[in-house]
Amino acid sequence: MEIPHPEPLGRTDPRRTWRIADDRRLPALEPFADRVHRHDPVVLREHLWDTDDRVLAAEGVELLASDVGWSVDRGDGPVPVDPDHEPRDVVEVFLRGRPVRVVRVRDTVTTLVELRGRDGRLRAEVADVRVDEGEPDGAVLRSSRWWALSDDGRDGTVSRAAERALADAAEPGPGGGVRGAAGRSGEGRSTGPGPTERRKGTAARPRRGSAAAALRTVLRSLRADLVAIDPRVRADEHGAVHDLRKVLRRLRSVLAAYRGALDPDATESLRAELAEVSRVAGIARDAEVLGDRLLRTAGRAPEGFVDVATLDRIGSQVAGSRAAATADLLRTLRSASWFRALDRLDDLVAGSPRGPHADDDARAFAVRRITRERKRVVAAIDDAGGTLDDLHEVRKAARRLRYASEAAGDGADLGKRRLGLLRRVQDGLGEVLDAAHATAALRELASLAAETGADTFGDGVLATIEHAVVEREQERVERLVARLRSRVTAGLRG
Repeated sequence: MEIPHPEPLGRTDPRRTWRIADDRRLPALEPFADRVHRHDPVVLREHLWDTDDRVLAAEGVELLASDVGWSVDRGDGPVPVDPDHEPRDVVEVFLRGRPVRVVRVRDTVTTLVELRGRDGRLRAEVADVRVDEGEPDGAVLRSSRWWALSDDGRDGTVSRAAERALADAAEPGPGGGVRGAAGRSGEGRSTGPGPTERRKGTAARPRRGSAAAALRTVLRSLRADLVAIDPRVRADEHGAVHDLRKVLRRLRSVLAAYRGALDPDATESLRAELAEVSRVAGIARDAEVLGDRLLRTAGRAPEGFVDVATLDRIGSQVAGSRAAATADLLRTLRSASWFRALDRLDDLVAGSPRGPHADDDARAFAVRRITRERKRVVAAIDDAGGTLDDLHEVRKAARRLRYASEAAGDGADLGKRRLGLLRRVQDGLGEVLDAAHATAALRELASLAAETGADTFGDGVLATIEHAVVEREQERVERLVARLRSRVTAGLRG
């Protein structure tokens, strides 16, 4: 009879496992403990969902449904899916709108044996686990079995004796088992085709040490970051939108800085599609930042200048704006344009379409491109007229130089000593622009409130405090920018 599985296998992660290739029984464990309790077998039936072409299997991911709910396994064991969210949202970054169905049925039968000491404390736990996996029509395709030993972490005599008995019993024999130390989470997992098997028309791998190979390595790492952040944004985790924007910015900066290593048409098309997602994410992030700054700004106001009613009204309006912006971002992440951008990124990583500088030496190519980015920073600083828009252009140029330098690795001296200064300039300009955005947003909210006859004195106080931040930080950042120009110019002369 099937009953729900009450908890994960054992009370701790197994210290030792043995793969068993036959139906041999567990050894007698009674001699090693004062009390041995054998639980009845527990059966967990899971339905594995995937697309017809096994997209999730290609990524090493399993989307599972059972009587205890949905879970996702990325190779480190199943993690429950929040019941308040759509299950496929945790893997939509791979599914990209494709329909899914049950492609496998997995039965896991676990028998636990507890070994307790004279005082009744649990000293060790042995699990006998069998996994049968097959098609939805019931045909079994593969089976696996293993024993696992967990203990209380004290490495006591009970645990050591049980380990020796299990090791002896798992020794290969007639029809025998195979002794090993495989991890629990990998047992019983299906092995689908790799990503390169699923994709068609893959180009020849670029030569090692070439510009194309170096850029593909960087893109592969950024893709991993992106697919990890996407589910967090869909789950509306705090800070996830900020992390998404950072990865999108880094991707766009690297593609622009190292233009020519891969096919320019492909990289520019991807940059354009990522720019639209970045724009929508930026609106959501601005609303999030404004909400985070509200109480901090109010805390700087003189006592009694901003009343609770004003804070509640502004907080409610900001929360409404953030909810609308987040909903817009989620619609974007479910759109064909986002899925198309992800497909383009996959093609760059897997297919590596050649650019005019694909075979250039990676180090020499990086030196040339970073020199170009340095000149771009100097030009942005020289063209700046002191407006916030000008400072924003300086920030973008500094950010791109920083990301390009970080992507170049640890080869030649490419100005890595200036990364700290670039980061301070970027952060300082970010504070100025955030305060300027908060000032404008608070003034707009005050105008809307005035139309309803509300008291907007508190709105003005908050806007004034934020404007003071703009003036103070702008002076400090301008000194940092001047220092950056001096150092970058010296690097160009050197």
